[in-house]
Parts: sequence; C-alpha cells; structure tokens
Amino acid sequence: MSAWSAGTRIAAIRNATEDTVFLFGRGIYAGDHPRPGSGNWSQGTLDMARRVVEESLNKNVDALRAADDAFMVRRIAESVEQGKQTQEEADRGIAEYRRLRLEREARRAAMTVDEQVTELLTQMDLNPRLDLDGGGTVWGCECWWMPEAEFDKRYSKHSVVVVPEPARSTA
Repeated sequence: MSAWSAGTRIAAIRNATEDTVFLFGRGIYAGDHPRPGSGNWSQGTLDMARRVVEESLNKNVDALRAADDAFMVRRIAESVEQGKQTQEEADRGIAEYRRLRLEREARRAAMTVDEQVTELLTQMDLNPRLDLDGGGTVWGCECWWMPEAEFDKRYSKHSVVVVPEPARSTA
C-alpha cells in the first residue's frame, strides 16, 4: 500500500547511475491493483499461505491485539508531540483504528480457512499500478517510483533517458 493517494503524479524509474536516470515515463499512481498473473498460485504458495493462516489461528489474539495497540498509541502520541494533530484528533483516530480492527477480526472469524488463504494471497498480489502518460503501464514491483516533484528535485542534474516498458511474459 502506498503512502500516496491514487491520482498522484509520478515518475517511474528503471534505474539510475551517478549522472543518468533511465525513466519508463511519467504518469499517475492509479492505486494498488492485482498485478498481471495474479490468482495463478502454485500449490506450494497455497500450502505456505495455509500454514500462515493456520498458525495465526493458534496465536494469542489478546497478546497480539495489545502489542498492536501499544504500537499505534506510541505512533499517534509521536504525531501529537510533533504537532501534526491535536490530542482530541489522536483520541478519535485511535478509537477508529480499534473499531476497524475489531470489524476486521470479526470478518475473518466468520471466514473459512480456505477463504482466509484466498484473501491473504489476493492482498499479497496487490501492487502499485503506474499509468504512464504515453498510454503504457508499469507496476511498482518493476521499478522505483516517486511523486513527480520529488523526482524533479532528486534528479535535476541527471541526464534523462526514456526507456521502453519492461517486457512481460505472456505465459
């Protein structure tokens, strides 16, 4: 999941050297989507995901929830200390976080192990889709990418070479 919102102007970079950046292009971050080939999981991948799900069912939920809660409370307290939000906003944020976590836990508890395996793998298949101005698409797993303004600042002294999209297997 990206820190930037869908619609953010981006630059998609294949690679860079000390003085040259090889750019797939500029465009927009279109959000996280299933990347090509998603859903075609091997038996080994399905087995791995099943083990992860089954192991999670045997964990102490109260201990996990307490650790998660402590992490979020610390993170939000830092945000208040830095003046990024008020204590009142922080209190509302942690209450909303706890509410959403409970909803997520209840939804998962109502799912079969097979449904949880599919959900896990589907979420793992999500990847940033970068729609280039020239009409192509590059996936986040295929490049380095960043907001366009950050690219312009970081690579202002580099030569820019536009390169074609990555070749993808059709199999």
